[in-house]
Amino acid sequence: MSVPFQQVSPGQIEAANVSIAPDGTEYAVPSGMHERLFRAVVPDAAAGTRDPKTELALAGWVSLHTDGLTRRVYIDAPDDFTETAILKRFARSHDAESIVMARHPSGNVTRWQSPSTVCVTEQ
Repeated sequence: MSVPFQQVSPGQIEAANVSIAPDGTEYAVPSGMHERLFRAVVPDAAAGTRDPKTELALAGWVSLHTDGLTRRVYIDAPDDFTETAILKRFARSHDAESIVMARHPSGNVTRWQSPSTVCVTEQ
């Protein structure tokens, strides 16, 4: 698999859109380019109706996003995702006041009003 985006350098998680591969590698994915990432990850996927971030989560990827306006971090993650350190680090780097995480395929959505209170357990 060839991922068409640069890896995030250590300590440089300020990018507004970061995707984490199942092996833990972090990539800076420009806004609107998750379709391209999904095509690289699952090149033979049928044309679906789901959001590319949902499709990536189903393939084991985690997508972190902030728009810089709402002070909120949005996360699409597989149901078994349990790593909180990257979520807290990303939220701190964007001065986030809240976090919303959607899990896939369950569709469970969790909200935290403070990044310091994030607790993720396997569901």
